[in-house]
Amino acid sequence: MRNFKEYLINEGSSIKDALKQLNTLASDAILFIVTESNKLIGSLTDGDVRRGLLNGLSMNHQVDDFLQPQPKFIE
Repeated sequence: MRNFKEYLINEGSSIKDALKQLNTLASDAILFIVTESNKLIGSLTDGDVRRGLLNGLSMNHQVDDFLQPQPKFIE
């Protein structure tokens, strides 16, 4: 079983770093974007990245530009 921290990425991270992390997670490919104080601000999947690239975003953008701002979650 994976540690939940493997699914976290800090806001402002590069999309390239996010893709590397998503690739490592493979079938569990979802990341949760958090602030420095670990406040959830969104989620990111490979599909979100694909849609962002198709809509004109580039690999030079940050995860913040691709994220889904209202993710579903369980406390």
